[in-house]
Amino acid sequence: MADAEAERLYGLPLDEFTAARDARARELRQDGEREKAAEVAALRKPVLAAWVVNMLARDERGDIRELVAAAKRIREGKEGADAAFREVLERLTTAGRRLLEAEGRSADATLQQVAGTLRAAAAGDPELLAAGTLTQPVESSGFGAMAGASSPPPRSRTATAQAAKSVDRRAVERARKALTEARDEARALARAATAAEREADKAREAAEQARRQVAEAEARLADVLGT
Repeated sequence: MADAEAERLYGLPLDEFTAARDARARELRQDGEREKAAEVAALRKPVLAAWVVNMLARDERGDIRELVAAAKRIREGKEGADAAFREVLERLTTAGRRLLEAEGRSADATLQQVAGTLRAAAAGDPELLAAGTLTQPVESSGFGAMAGASSPPPRSRTATAQAAKSVDRRAVERARKALTEARDEARALARAATAAEREADKAREAAEQARRQVAEAEARLADVLGT
């Protein structure tokens, strides 16, 4: 399935996602594109925090790029990078609050997940963050320290950068593993959906054949009875 299809669906208002996904899957099946239809049908509706981050990725692209850049500078041990990171994270969180309030939704608990996802994804998978197709919050494990105190710990900048890189590598591996598992699950669901479609087609053909046999039997009976 083209990435543009997923990007379009994940850019919709949250309450419209399921209906739009199912409608698109039906359209693809009617057009004979059953494999694509199964892939679309397998797309998961994002939870609220993931949806907010997806909207920020679309509406606040500049700040998202700044957040990713600041995360990179922190890994490199650049001076002042953590302060810049916190500043842009605050702007994005404020934008997320406005979005939730505009939707009439409670903000406080969700914003904690939004901020955690922004921190973790900026370090672990910036491409996924920029794509705006998250379905679940991203765990902030291994990256919480990135928005910590502005003053560096009492050790060399090189050691600090090396430690940050070591932590980030583990976060990247976890994110990659989660992405691989999610892709494998999506493929399995797509195969299952395709198989179900085939079985449904067979059942429809069998039913049609049975109806024809009934019609033929009724006609023979009518001939015998002379009606």
